[in-house]
Amino acid sequence: MQSSMVRTRVDWQYTAERATDSSLSIVNGTYWPRGKLLGGSGAINGMQYIRGNRKNYDDWAKLGNHGWSWREVLKYFKKSENNKVPEIVNGNGGKYHGVGGYMTIDHFSATTPYHDILKRATKEAGFNQLLEFNAEDHIGYSLFQYNIEGATRDSSAKAFLNPIQNRPNLHIIKNAFVVSLLYGPGNVVQGVDMIIGDRANLRAMARKEVILSAGTVNTPQLLMLSGIGKREDLEPLKIPLRAELSVGENLQDHVFVPIFYSLGKLISDIEQIESKMLIDLFEFTLLNRSQPVTYDRVISIVGFANTKSKTAIFPDIQFLNMFLAKEDIDAIQFFEGIGYETNILDSLTESVEQQDVVAVLVTGIQPRSRGKIRIKSTNPYRHPSIETGYFSDHDDLDVLRRGIRIQQKLFETETFKDYQTEPVVLSIADCDQLQYDSDDYWDCYIRHMSTTLYHPVGTAKMGPKTDPDAVVDEQLRVYGVSGLRVVDASIMPTITSGNTNAPTVMIAEKACDMIKTTHL
Repeated sequence: MQSSMVRTRVDWQYTAERATDSSLSIVNGTYWPRGKLLGGSGAINGMQYIRGNRKNYDDWAKLGNHGWSWREVLKYFKKSENNKVPEIVNGNGGKYHGVGGYMTIDHFSATTPYHDILKRATKEAGFNQLLEFNAEDHIGYSLFQYNIEGATRDSSAKAFLNPIQNRPNLHIIKNAFVVSLLYGPGNVVQGVDMIIGDRANLRAMARKEVILSAGTVNTPQLLMLSGIGKREDLEPLKIPLRAELSVGENLQDHVFVPIFYSLGKLISDIEQIESKMLIDLFEFTLLNRSQPVTYDRVISIVGFANTKSKTAIFPDIQFLNMFLAKEDIDAIQFFEGIGYETNILDSLTESVEQQDVVAVLVTGIQPRSRGKIRIKSTNPYRHPSIETGYFSDHDDLDVLRRGIRIQQKLFETETFKDYQTEPVVLSIADCDQLQYDSDDYWDCYIRHMSTTLYHPVGTAKMGPKTDPDAVVDEQLRVYGVSGLRVVDASIMPTITSGNTNAPTVMIAEKACDMIKTTHL
């Protein structure tokens, strides 16, 4: 989820009821992968710094968004960046990375024994071994870059707000719940109404314009509550229409499906891991956060591939890896949070109790499926409906299945055979009746096991005025009203090919120049 300075509350916690479709669940009329999805206010950004690739931004420009090509947005990625990896900064003649920006980018020092095994296996399988993914090459395996500074996270708030929080022209209000936009004559947005604690009807007025950065879920919610949206969505709620726009449409997300393999040859010692974590935590506290706590179940090696063509230069799938050490039962909490059924969790727990297990999160990064955000009430505290639209385009399911096949070949390498690696076959009642490893089996598995990577974008789409789905123009100004700009992940016309935090920071950097050009 993307954060914002003043935002309404985002909460992706829903309880799923069993649907008549054996592979899905329906939540408030919304199709979700079966289970209870937890995240939102409890989720923390994973810190991975992935920009996507040049095709993503060149495609934005081709859609009519002038100024958003890769060549034009690169300087804004560099502007915010303080990259601490010399070989990355100096690579390609220093063309792609910056130093001295507010946000620190570095490699993560934590490794597990599985880290080196994975590196050897991907090399044996013929995958390109890249220095990074944020420059010219985008297919292969490489180390993640992270938003970290020394031993701690470098969140957007820490990087951008903390250094300037005492400026006389900046006032930061925490826990402000914005309930509506305020209008003046001629559909000019002049401010916002908000609630702080029990203090209602507080108003913040703008001298020049309002910047809305509430995220992909709450930005369309606030727009619709304020009369900006589709007539068919607002009229039943008796909300006066200010501007008829396709607000809430075009929802896109990265969906992943985990697959599991056990290592017959033990490579971990949970007691040593836990002891090291305690020592690191003690030193972290004692030494004023200068010593990192270095154990992480998410392996810092990431992979990208194209499932349709071996000669393609841009990926459609991403591989994230987790290592679950033998008897590390706490690791199962991640999958409990996804909401898998008891029999699935029992199968996974049994495997982790007996041996080391690795999980590969096979993630589709160029989805064709589209969903929608709708408000259900004029009450700003009532969560909007989220229609994810997952697999409404069957190609997205095909990509995940082909991604699983790529990983199967990786686990057939001699490197993995040396560790007696075997697939973990989970107990899924509806899939057990199908032939294991058939396409039908994996289609069933994907429908049961897939879930969100929490990268929603696109619900206030940027596009030219001729685009019937556009909500904001190339300057991020909302059509049909004056004095209102949207600056968050909701403006993306199409989702970027990887984690969405870095592109969202870039959008904010570019917006700053737009605002200054307008008013200075």
